[in-house]
Amino acid sequence: MKRLLWIGCLAYLLTGFTHVILGAVLPELLQHYRGTYSDGGRIVFVEFAGFLCGVLLVPRLAGVFSRRRVLLFAAALLGVAETCLALLPPWGIAMALAGVAGFGFGLTEAGIGTFVLIAAKEKQAVAMSRLEVFFGLGALVMPFVSSFLISQGLWSWRLGEIGVTTLPLLVT
Repeated sequence: MKRLLWIGCLAYLLTGFTHVILGAVLPELLQHYRGTYSDGGRIVFVEFAGFLCGVLLVPRLAGVFSRRRVLLFAAALLGVAETCLALLPPWGIAMALAGVAGFGFGLTEAGIGTFVLIAAKEKQAVAMSRLEVFFGLGALVMPFVSSFLISQGLWSWRLGEIGVTTLPLLVT
């Protein structure tokens, strides 16, 4: 259980990062693509729609595949999408990748949460609160790290760092 909880904490830290990354780098992203504020709203919406689809499909996918396979698939999707976003592809592709990333972290968040709750049995509240603390840390740290990278002209690297952060989830 302890190992699963630490994997869950890493996954929730990662989803905390991913929930706020687009907002943290949105001004730079829009400047790069010469987009408008409406374009920014669209990409955030696409990412959230992907997230919602991922959350809603976890039970169905877990019923067809094992939970472990669903989580590996989710981490791979998230990692590939964020890494490709860091390469700053054309806008249409970036929009699609945002949806894929959202789907990946929706699967991750709901899948890990369910997995940990099932395994925790009597200590579900403690386990879930730990997961949520790590989510909050990820969401809190992301704007600070992003602002530093923006000041260095390296803002797109943060997207790639999220992609690399998924590697431990893939090998555990």
